[in-house]
Amino acid sequence: MKPLILCICLLSSYTPVLYAQGTDTPLMPYRFGHLWGYADKAKKVIIRPRFNFAWPFREGLAMVISGGRYNYIGTAGKLISPISYQAAGEFSEGLAPVKLKGAWGYIDKTGRTVIPFEYESAMQVSEGLSGAKKDGRWGVLDITSKRFTPTKYDEIFQFSQGLARVKTGGLYGYIYKTGVEAIPPVYEEAFSFQDGFASARLRVQYGFISLETKSFKAKEFFNIGPYTEGLAHAERQLDASGRCGYIDTEGLEKIPFSYFMCASFSEGLAPVLKPRSGNICKGTVTKACDLQKTKWGFIDKTGKEVIPFKYDQVSGFKNGAAKAVFEGKVFYIDNTGAEYFQK
Repeated sequence: MKPLILCICLLSSYTPVLYAQGTDTPLMPYRFGHLWGYADKAKKVIIRPRFNFAWPFREGLAMVISGGRYNYIGTAGKLISPISYQAAGEFSEGLAPVKLKGAWGYIDKTGRTVIPFEYESAMQVSEGLSGAKKDGRWGVLDITSKRFTPTKYDEIFQFSQGLARVKTGGLYGYIYKTGVEAIPPVYEEAFSFQDGFASARLRVQYGFISLETKSFKAKEFFNIGPYTEGLAHAERQLDASGRCGYIDTEGLEKIPFSYFMCASFSEGLAPVLKPRSGNICKGTVTKACDLQKTKWGFIDKTGKEVIPFKYDQVSGFKNGAAKAVFEGKVFYIDNTGAEYFQK
């Protein structure tokens, strides 16, 4: 898929917005110079800026970095534990994967170790399970029983709708929660299931896999992205412009193919790249030239512009927040386009 989509993913990932206890106002990560804290929707600072970086709240806690180490805070700004970690992931289903002394384990919201630090890699918990790596082998970790079942795969991703995407020999397939193979690894590209479908590439054909039938149906499009919230971004096969738009699982165009780059819908909005006003390219206009005068913004599922096209980079929305880069400064925006940093 497109390199810039990967860049979007690096700008981060979260789910529904958390509200501070005793108020109906969500807390947002707030940048104050080189430090991060949290502010309410009125941009009143609630948790003073003292962290090197901060993530949105999830399940009542927010992940923060201080001095190169990871920890978690509650809505009062207090750390859940005096122990900080080499690496960490956000909470999901009450647990978070964290790395300590070179090994991964899982902690609960009090900072108590629930799964021992004995894994080489550990994914976020989903549907009571996690992909993890132990003794050089990826397997399925049952969070309740703490049982680890090794598999033959090179990597296991998060479970979604009862299946986890797996990778082996450079190809993707899916397994059931038991670790039994559900769909063989034959796809060059594949994504998680949502609402009964997953987008995938089988050799040179792009299309969708049905969760019900486990069968693949090719569509007359190129570079079909993850299927989320009823839509997937794609390009037309015979369109030399490389413009992208959005289709449904039937291959019907839902949002016109008028953008330079597209990313997946999340919380009702999708980041897209389009030309800004003015023409800085002279002579013959190429796509590479056009990219010099493009900016990221957000559209809704009708294709309406919701957040202006002004950003150099953005992430998708999760936890009610998206990261944005404008003139070299990184900060968060909410779904109205409000920016959370000291100006």
